[in-house]
Amino acid sequence: MIVAVMPAYNEEQTVLWAVRETKKYADKVVVVDDCSADATAQLARKAGAVVVQHRQNRGLGAALRTGFAKALAYKPDVIVTIDADGQHAPGDIPEFVRKINDGYDFVLGRRDLANYPVRKKIGNFFLNAATNFISGTSLRDTESGFRAFSRSGLEKLLLKAERYEIAAEIIFEVGRNDLKSVNIDISSSVYVQGVGVIDGFRNFFYLLHRRQKTWFDYLRDIKYVVKKHLHF
Repeated sequence: MIVAVMPAYNEEQTVLWAVRETKKYADKVVVVDDCSADATAQLARKAGAVVVQHRQNRGLGAALRTGFAKALAYKPDVIVTIDADGQHAPGDIPEFVRKINDGYDFVLGRRDLANYPVRKKIGNFFLNAATNFISGTSLRDTESGFRAFSRSGLEKLLLKAERYEIAAEIIFEVGRNDLKSVNIDISSSVYVQGVGVIDGFRNFFYLLHRRQKTWFDYLRDIKYVVKKHLHF
């Protein structure tokens, strides 16, 4: 079984399309409506999604954690996260599933940032480097919201973040649990304003707070970064 988790906040313009297209490739779509002020929840139900609503706006991290809990209750083989704003192409889901079936526990979609603003490219570069450095991973586009997990992989993750820090925290947990992970290229022709410089700093310091390693581990990571990440 494939379950897609779709966090949503005031996405009435796109959520109907997003759910309908995602349902072509997933057995269930769980939309977590994070206290939207518009018709997001109603339209998601109309499109056939299972909708869970927060009574107050809690943030992306809380929405994903709620969605994960709901998804795991179905005992799925694959859990996919996909945005409700139309920036992700649901047609890419089968490739995520193939990678999970090949034995990976975590698959991260890598966007083509060629047409993105320069500030976005620069921010993405530094956030990737910082997240991988702290997490001991070698993934690209660490802030991408298009991901897939095996059920056993997702069950190992200890996620605490309430807001956007969840993106970096997921990578941190993938590294902490030494999950088998890989990137795949995804279609992302629609640019949607995402993480900013301040968010990047918040993510970095959040991970520093979570990381419990010695300075020897940091020195080891520098060697790892030099070897693996200079081609970013």
